[in-house]
Amino acid sequence: MKQKINTSLIDYKYVIALISVFNFLLTPIHIAISGFDSAYVVVINFTIVILGSSLIASTKIAKSITYVLGSVVLFFIWLEFSNGDNRAIMFTRLVVSLALFINFCMLLLKQLRKIKKVNLQFILMPILGFLYLGIIGGILFEVMHFFDSSSFTRIQGFSGFSFYYFSFISITTVGYGDITPLTSPAQSLTLVMNIIGQFYLAIIIAVFVGKYINVKS
Repeated sequence: MKQKINTSLIDYKYVIALISVFNFLLTPIHIAISGFDSAYVVVINFTIVILGSSLIASTKIAKSITYVLGSVVLFFIWLEFSNGDNRAIMFTRLVVSLALFINFCMLLLKQLRKIKKVNLQFILMPILGFLYLGIIGGILFEVMHFFDSSSFTRIQGFSGFSFYYFSFISITTVGYGDITPLTSPAQSLTLVMNIIGQFYLAIIIAVFVGKYINVKS
């Protein structure tokens, strides 16, 4: 039974990781519906992301690094909720969170290189990578705001999640205009995210078509 569960986790690891990240992006909805304290919801959803994304690690070392980084992030999230005005704790949480999601991206790249044919895993991996990219952008925007609180316009209901919302709006070049970068560094970072988002899609499409042609030939 245990072996069957392990096999299923390996076969559907990208599906599980994708669902866990989507669940994390729905955190504000969970908070609004459940009525629970935001700290509990954030920690639970972040834990799900760590557990789900750790499945894509193929070695014990990679899994250990993921669990260690994830545990440290959760620890500093708890500290930040209980010490909201402590900038050192907040900055450490941002740095470790950035390292964690960069680690997830590196794991995906290693797995992508191993896939020789177009299958469900190959389709899900770029989608998952795009979500990781959006979250990394959100962390970077939050870091920008950490150093200069006047970097972005403040809209009604502005919160930490707004940075992640703005990140995905930037990499998809939708540009609703509800959040606007005001300072030169914030504008520069927004431009970089716009460019990275477009190049990411172009490269992924090229790789997908290349592998598809190789399989057919």
